[in-house]
Amino acid sequence: MTGEQTWSVSLLHDAVNGLLVNVFGEQVWIEGEIRNLKRSAKGHVYFDLAEPGPESDPTRPVVAVALFASDRLSVNEHIRRAGAAMRMSDGVRVRIRGRLNLYGPRSTLQVLMSGIDPSYTLGVLSQDRDRVLALLSAEGLLERNAMVPAAQIPLKVAIVTSLNSAAHADAVEELRGSGLGFRVTVLDARTQGPDAPGAIAAALAAASTIGVQVVLLVRGGGARTDLAAFDTEVVARAIAASPVPVITGIGHEIDRTVADDVAHRAHKTPTAAAASLVEEVRAVTRHVETVAAQLPAATRGR
Repeated sequence: MTGEQTWSVSLLHDAVNGLLVNVFGEQVWIEGEIRNLKRSAKGHVYFDLAEPGPESDPTRPVVAVALFASDRLSVNEHIRRAGAAMRMSDGVRVRIRGRLNLYGPRSTLQVLMSGIDPSYTLGVLSQDRDRVLALLSAEGLLERNAMVPAAQIPLKVAIVTSLNSAAHADAVEELRGSGLGFRVTVLDARTQGPDAPGAIAAALAAASTIGVQVVLLVRGGGARTDLAAFDTEVVARAIAASPVPVITGIGHEIDRTVADDVAHRAHKTPTAAAASLVEEVRAVTRHVETVAAQLPAATRGR
């Protein structure tokens, strides 16, 4: 009808953005899980913030987030105040602040991010870790792998880690540089991100089928969020179910994960985990050499 208002597209967008401000205010806090994070050459960061849930669920609500370079500095400062314990990456639960905005070229809702709450992310990780440990303890799984008999001379070794990573190189170099007869099989697995728990569990299951005597599960250091896969129930159960001992070397000196608590034994770094195997074999070698040296005198006495 001729008396009804006709909106241009740009005026409609302006009106909707004004409505968003009136309803939600200039800034709003939103929590969710990071997905599809990308960093542009200009320093901008884009990702989807999804409702936590199964990765395979196509019905999970998501909202697009844009963190422009001008706001990224203040966000990074908040993260640094957390002691570099978190990093924005896929699969990480976050609580962010931003302005709701209708993105004109696509007419889609987005959040223009301006802040972050690192304590929320670290709190979620801590709660998840405590929940998994309590569940495993109730089921008697914390000690299961520790009770698996260890080989006296563990020379057949599977290393579960990300291929060509620093952890991979450190562990392999320690074993092969020992001059002992280790036979090493490397099983490649993602050690960070949403796909990591399943990949690690699958590699641990594969290790139990190839006739190895021990498994080294290793990863280099990083932010607390980088090591989150090793706090998951999926990985913990895979370690507990392993029919061969699993030795962990995850992160730096100060890091401790659920995987460490479930493993046959835990070491602070990938190098230290591999070095413990070297020392085991050398201890047996020294014992054999000592006994061999004593045999002539013993036989003469006979």
